[in-house]
Amino acid sequence: MLDFKTEDIYDWKSAVVIYDEMLDRDMAGGLVKAISQRSNNEAKATGVSLIKLKRHLSKEDLRAVLSTIHTDTVGTNFLAVVGYNLVHGMMEIAKTLNLVNTETQWLYVISDTDAKFHDIGTFRKILREGDNTAFVYNISHAGDECVGGRKCHVEELILSFSEALSEAIKDEYEIASQVSEEEWEAIRPTKDERRNFLHANIKKDLTKNGVCGNCTFWKVSTGDTWGGEFQGKTNTINLHDVGTWRPNDGTSFTDVLFLHVAHGFRSKLLPLVSYHNPPWQILKLNTSGEIIEYSGLVFDIIRELARNLNFTFTVELINKTTIKSFNDSNLGAQDYALTNDIPRDLLTLVQNKSVAMGACALTVLEAVKNSVNYTIPISTQTYSFLAARPRELSRALLFISPFTGDTWLCLFAAIISMGPFLYFINRFSPVCDYKGIPRKGGLSSIQNCIWYMYGALLQQGGMHLPYPDSARIVVGAWWLVVLVISTTYCGNLVAFLTFPKIDIPITTVNDLINHQDVVSWSFREGNYLESQLKDAREARYRTIYNLRVKKSTNYTKFIKEIEEGKHVYLDWKMRLQYIMKEQFLEKGRCDFALGIDEFVDENLAFIVSPNLPYLTKINREIKKLHQVGLIQKWLKDYLPKKDRCWKNRHLVEVNNHTVNMDDMQGSFFILFLGFTLAVIWLTGEKLWFRHKSKNQRKVIQPFAS
Repeated sequence: MLDFKTEDIYDWKSAVVIYDEMLDRDMAGGLVKAISQRSNNEAKATGVSLIKLKRHLSKEDLRAVLSTIHTDTVGTNFLAVVGYNLVHGMMEIAKTLNLVNTETQWLYVISDTDAKFHDIGTFRKILREGDNTAFVYNISHAGDECVGGRKCHVEELILSFSEALSEAIKDEYEIASQVSEEEWEAIRPTKDERRNFLHANIKKDLTKNGVCGNCTFWKVSTGDTWGGEFQGKTNTINLHDVGTWRPNDGTSFTDVLFLHVAHGFRSKLLPLVSYHNPPWQILKLNTSGEIIEYSGLVFDIIRELARNLNFTFTVELINKTTIKSFNDSNLGAQDYALTNDIPRDLLTLVQNKSVAMGACALTVLEAVKNSVNYTIPISTQTYSFLAARPRELSRALLFISPFTGDTWLCLFAAIISMGPFLYFINRFSPVCDYKGIPRKGGLSSIQNCIWYMYGALLQQGGMHLPYPDSARIVVGAWWLVVLVISTTYCGNLVAFLTFPKIDIPITTVNDLINHQDVVSWSFREGNYLESQLKDAREARYRTIYNLRVKKSTNYTKFIKEIEEGKHVYLDWKMRLQYIMKEQFLEKGRCDFALGIDEFVDENLAFIVSPNLPYLTKINREIKKLHQVGLIQKWLKDYLPKKDRCWKNRHLVEVNNHTVNMDDMQGSFFILFLGFTLAVIWLTGEKLWFRHKSKNQRKVIQPFAS
């Protein structure tokens, strides 16, 4: 074991050593020292936990001992130095206690075998898919030609060292004799180089000429278990001879001790099953029905898993008739498969282990967990809704927007009431009487007072001012009111000219429910959202489910209803973005808007068979891809690229708004209305004057001389 450690055959930070009575106290101490001692380049020594077994132990007692092992505290590396008769039972019991899996490493050292009896092949039947198990067993033989002992090894080692040292001196002397002393000092071997040279020559001489311990021979075999059951063979788990050990030349390995710890699946071909469902799985076929290209987020992840776990893969296809090219697929609305509707053929292939994995993005459903296992989610899709983008309201009546209706009503009442009030103060003031000012014209009539107040409101001066100070106080107070009103109006009018006025948008679920009399909504039948809304506890989600309408099968009509603001569609936010992008590319307008509420998370994952031992490995690799952001980056590559529909176009208009005819049409409308009323009033005056003149001609006036 010391040779194994110094040659980096294994790399354990901790180990559980299980040994029986064949090892006495001194041998057990030497074994622990060989495993745990720290070499010069190691920062930490190996932690060791010891478990001693009796030589003859029943399976019940062996189970009781092994059941006390907890891998989360003592580690996942096991060294079992036991007799041949204990290995079979220990392997079976460790398997039932889940001490043997893809995360653990078991090394069995069997010393009571020899060249005549070393049937390790019987243990191959106990090995299972995903095990990391190796055996070091004794195949030494005894005979008269066998020599050994400490004295023999010391003599042989000294002789080999002398030969190596003589060879080193000879080589260095030949080189030194051909150069000067200064040059020799520059090119002479370093201490490390000389040590390595001596070590290599000693080992070479011992291998060639050594006789001590030539009958002692240990063999190393390891199980090739990963991916075997997917190779289409009845007997796929094998034991490979990967190395040997002899006292004179130490270890000699042709491969690593644990094949799958170092090399994963060792480039084995694993069958996968998939179907076309952009953007998760994008498959393209040639004219003969063979897959010529597969892409999409799922296969980006699969390729990374294949690289990290060292396997290759083939894809078995179901539902070939649904395949289109990626460019022709309507990813947004019309033609996509529900991820919560798992094809029966796919489930059967995974359950029967005909394939290693379902390479599909499938919804994690509790009902399906009884028949297959899910990996951790590769993506989480949230639901939102698509509604018509709020449109700007008509700006024809923009000039009345600064004040509310009741404010305008109060202002109109103030003008009407202030005219008579001013007339009353001016009429009944005695100032005109004692100053001898005639009460004719000017503010001597109610009509003139009302027009005066109206003109003052528009900041237009009048030709006459009241003579009494009491009436002037009324006018002064009115001017102050006019100042406040006009300033407030002008400021608000600028704001209304700058900020467009739009419809009340539907941005949340509550807004959608509040507009149930105006709009309808729908979602695709049978999807994950339907089941979640049906069983929801919140009243608003149950309302969404109960008031839904059936989604129109006519895609053009369906889109038109959304554009007109009559309908709202609920789906994955990702799919809604595809609809927005397609509509923008088709019409060049931004007619749709996404709600800000995101609800009902739908987790998507791969599926594997219930007892697949590699699930932990796969989950760990997927988690790494999430942590470094690769999955999010790959998914973003398949999503619609941002365009101007993603921006707040009203904000852009605020920064660059120029007053146009839409803003000023109200003022021209008032001007036109004023002309119209003036013409009507003039016509009325003409008719009234004609009527009065006609009546006056009929009356006979008395003649006075």
